[in-house]
Amino acid sequence: MKNSRFLVAPFAAVLLVAATLPATQTAFWRVGTFKGFLAGTLEGVSVSMDGQLTLAPDTRAIFNPDEAVALTVVSGAHGNLYVGTGHQGKVFKLNSQLQGKLLFQAPEPEILAMAVAPDGDLYVGSSPEGKIYRVTPQGQSSVFYNPKVKYIWALTFDKQGQLYVGTGDHGEILRVSRDGKGDVFFSSNQTHIMCLTLDKDGNLLAGSEPGGLIYRISPQGKAFVLYQASLPEIHSLVTDEQGHIYAAVLGNPVAPGMPGYFRGPTTPNLVSGPAVATVTVVASAGDVGGDPAKAPQTAPAPTRSQAPKNVNPNVSAGYGPPYQQFAQGQGALVEIFSNYSAQTLWTSNTESIFGLATRGSDVLFSTDANGHIFDLQPSTDGPRLTLLTETRESLPTRILTLGSDLFVATSNIAKLIQIGTRIGSEGTYESPVKDAKFISHWGEISWRAEVPDGCSLKFYTRSGNSKRPDNTWSDWSSPYLSPAGNPIVSTPARYIQWKAVFQGSGEETPQLSGVTLSYLNQNLPPEIRSLTVTDGEEKSTLAGVPIVTGGIVMPAGSVSTPGVASVTYDGIGTWAAPNDKTPVLISWQATDPNHDQLTYSLYLKSADEHEWHLLKDGLRETNFALQPDSLPDGQYQVRLVVSDEASNPPALALQTQLVSAPFWVDNTPPEVKVTRQNVEGANAVVQFEAESRTAPLCQAEISTGESGWKQIVSDDGIVDARDEAFTVKLRNLKTGEHVILLKVVDTAGNAGVGKAVVEVP
Repeated sequence: MKNSRFLVAPFAAVLLVAATLPATQTAFWRVGTFKGFLAGTLEGVSVSMDGQLTLAPDTRAIFNPDEAVALTVVSGAHGNLYVGTGHQGKVFKLNSQLQGKLLFQAPEPEILAMAVAPDGDLYVGSSPEGKIYRVTPQGQSSVFYNPKVKYIWALTFDKQGQLYVGTGDHGEILRVSRDGKGDVFFSSNQTHIMCLTLDKDGNLLAGSEPGGLIYRISPQGKAFVLYQASLPEIHSLVTDEQGHIYAAVLGNPVAPGMPGYFRGPTTPNLVSGPAVATVTVVASAGDVGGDPAKAPQTAPAPTRSQAPKNVNPNVSAGYGPPYQQFAQGQGALVEIFSNYSAQTLWTSNTESIFGLATRGSDVLFSTDANGHIFDLQPSTDGPRLTLLTETRESLPTRILTLGSDLFVATSNIAKLIQIGTRIGSEGTYESPVKDAKFISHWGEISWRAEVPDGCSLKFYTRSGNSKRPDNTWSDWSSPYLSPAGNPIVSTPARYIQWKAVFQGSGEETPQLSGVTLSYLNQNLPPEIRSLTVTDGEEKSTLAGVPIVTGGIVMPAGSVSTPGVASVTYDGIGTWAAPNDKTPVLISWQATDPNHDQLTYSLYLKSADEHEWHLLKDGLRETNFALQPDSLPDGQYQVRLVVSDEASNPPALALQTQLVSAPFWVDNTPPEVKVTRQNVEGANAVVQFEAESRTAPLCQAEISTGESGWKQIVSDDGIVDARDEAFTVKLRNLKTGEHVILLKVVDTAGNAGVGKAVVEVP
């Protein structure tokens, strides 16, 4: 068996394959792997590691003691089973006909450990601050040994009839003789000894917390560490007939806390009278992130009015049991070999392992992810992992094999479940909910399966627009029967789910290996986030009014037209007019919800026109430069049309439109004229008036032809209006004629020049 073992990787992620395509191309959702099927809900259905769904072994709840938690189960003589429960310290007996009754009730609230002696008597370890009781098959009880420890986690007998006791909080193993006398057999440096068993040579094996150590201890008390886990707790240990050692390892390596699924004591006086702890079952989704159908389910804390009616009267008020919450952490199944090496057979980062047993060469284990029960079977090609069944609402705390049958003790609804070897007659598999991201039209559902004679396999679908199926979803459809493909009749929606109903013949089962569902996203119109037109003037930001063709109106984008760069001059004594007119820059931002490829068209209209005229179409870029000298002066607007026609058939293509705020085109230079000039001696005063028809003036310079161009301001101190007055004062002029030039530039880049000629006598 050793050579056939290898690592089974984390398996609870879901494989949901849909092509990343534009929305109007068909997408396919395929489920057909172990991971993919594991993300759904199984009821009476098993899934193998090679990705095949079949009917599960016949599973039934054989006993419900009306208790909150079942913490341990052992088998005795004549086919008897014993179930130890929590909160009220009760032990129940099931006879060979699986008829159950209360056998014993301890004064302490929790029964964490039991063992059957060679003579058939049952030994019961109670906690906290409990004792070990001897109980006959007829229910007669007596205190066998008082270990004076807080917790009794494990009990086991050796071949000589000596009882070994795993305890906490001091991590000791006690050995008690048949006459009830005991002492410390081994003292570890750990807090808790969680589990005990014997190897094939009669040595004691013990698992600890929080160091995650596995000890092998000789009958003389000599200990040797066989293995140290990366997780803090060895929760269970078993051996098979060949002597292989298997360990269930769990916990949080970052923040180890109380052992196993336990959390430290409850808040005192939660209820009137004796305190009773709440128990929370965490139904982990394995390695799946955020599947809403598998969110943790928490039982609320009991209020005074919700206090159990039959609280153990011998528990002192305000004292709770040693745990409060089942933990969600990591888990691993490890095999330890005779040469002290170890191999991890299964591991999960989000799923904890609790129950552990062997049946022949198979290893059976249970986890907290929806109550999974797994069977790891050796083969020449490596171990084959099969999810036998799910207990779903209950956490399988302990498992026990008896002959070919498997018994599972569960908590947070205490039950004893029997899993046989005969195939069940009916089962149902519900897929995870598929999020198509948008309202979608459903295509066909098809599957790959083998259906023997006398068996049947039927499929159903339902759809809705909420993440979780509820009463707003459509009803389950009529059954689909053709594996080759069936048109889906469920209502178009964003979410869809399918289920398969298995019917067996008693001897054979349908085998489902893959399901494919096709869908087509509804096409949504593009969205225009912004449209910006930049000319030479400073404009305020305005809200555009979108126009959508295709029946859907999208939210309005923002439209802004900020000012642009100023006009510059080159050199001293030489003025350089702009090489080109400042262009009108049109830019935009647009997205498509379906990730379709977008094309853009621009239209232009002046204020005195009623119809739009095409400026440019088929654009892929998100900007366009309009040369203003190609247009007459005036006020204009731009209309942007965004289309997804490049990714959709013409009948399905949609457009969105947005109109810009008005902007101006100005190609006329300002006019500059002299309004007054006066010469007094060698001094002169010249007054100019500059006027721009459309764009405001932004700069002015003066030149006398002697010292180059010099920037000046208007008489009001700033050049910013369409009409400006300038006064130029010149002193100490030389005798003769002088030419005085005034140059002004508007924000559209147009320049005008005025001239005055003065004569100094």
